[in-house]
Amino acid sequence: MDNALLKKAAAQSVALMMVIFTVSFALQQHRTVLIKASNVEASMMTMQNAAVMGDIQDPFTQLSIQDETVNSNIQSLEYNPDVQENIDEKLSDKYLKIEKPQGVNLKVHLDDLYMNQSIKLVITGMKDSVITDRMISRIHGNDIFQGEPQYSEITSYEVNEEDNSVKEVVTKDFGRDICHGITIETGKDPITNLYTSQILIELDSVYTHFIYEDSDYFYIDLRKPSEVFEKVIVIDAGHGGKDAGALSVYSSSYEKDINLDILLHLKELLMKENIKVYYTRTADDKVFLRPRVTLANAVDCDYFISIHCNSNEVTGPNGTEVLYYDTEYKGVKASELASIFADEISKTIPLINRGIVEKSGDDIFIMKKAQVPSILIEVGYMSNIYDMSYLSDSENRKAVAQGIYNGIIRAYAELGMDD
Repeated sequence: MDNALLKKAAAQSVALMMVIFTVSFALQQHRTVLIKASNVEASMMTMQNAAVMGDIQDPFTQLSIQDETVNSNIQSLEYNPDVQENIDEKLSDKYLKIEKPQGVNLKVHLDDLYMNQSIKLVITGMKDSVITDRMISRIHGNDIFQGEPQYSEITSYEVNEEDNSVKEVVTKDFGRDICHGITIETGKDPITNLYTSQILIELDSVYTHFIYEDSDYFYIDLRKPSEVFEKVIVIDAGHGGKDAGALSVYSSSYEKDINLDILLHLKELLMKENIKVYYTRTADDKVFLRPRVTLANAVDCDYFISIHCNSNEVTGPNGTEVLYYDTEYKGVKASELASIFADEISKTIPLINRGIVEKSGDDIFIMKKAQVPSILIEVGYMSNIYDMSYLSDSENRKAVAQGIYNGIIRAYAELGMDD
């Protein structure tokens, strides 16, 4: 190899090294600090260019708190702080009191993760690098709690809903503390040098939230949905995710998808009503049985309606039926509720009305554990050629949703609710 070629190769090598050095230096300058405030330890990590969550456009960081719930069900509340007076007069006997950090144009964003009884707060514009659990007070009547929630363990035994085996269950007793866990992460914007904290707070129940502030604190008032809304219902789309439910006679459709599509059509209809509606899922997510019925009980809903499709080993059985237990809550008999829905659905779809079916024992977990008026609608048989041909069309599923909607409106009109 001649000298000219060697010189050229050496020059190219030096240029390549300069490029690598420049890129490496640039990446290093964009690193930010992730502060785990729950144990007040800081660790370095690279933050991606993304919004923290929802409508908050902070393109400098992506915090990593996982809510372990159905993301599509998150209900968000954006709050632009405005100092108010006489806040004590607005608060109930349960609320959170968060010490305000120093900041510039502080903003608060709240996500209601009701499927696991949690809320996620994002506070932006902070000058301080750390917000800790000691800054978050929980008030329950005359009791005030701060710091990491304390609990005692209680051991019990129950039947596993997945395989009917008996398992040991250890539960945590937090006493009167309304908070069952706090996780905090904080990231810094390298451009503004301001911090954003993302706070996941596990609560003892599902609440409706109201945010206030004065010069020193943010307040999050916690009220039972039934205290805030005149009408509250829970709609459940059966199965989801890896739990596909029944398979159609042609093996071309899964029950989980039909159930969900009916729910989404129903959701559009209910949006125009003055009814607070909680949905166990609004996407193809795996949701266990217990959280579904826990939600219904926690919000003390007027009606708990679960949407399913039926199936049989033979192709003969067909038609719609509504399942119920012989129970009465809030002055509403489940048999009467089931009759209303069976009648209304039969008016909007041509499938045979098989009427109402009383269940007994532990046949249906979510209905057996429900402490509110509840029914389960079997829209049709996926094992039947005629039923499946009808349910395969989304327009027909919209008609099913219309029948369920009509049932809800009629139930409120005829059965009413006790105070």
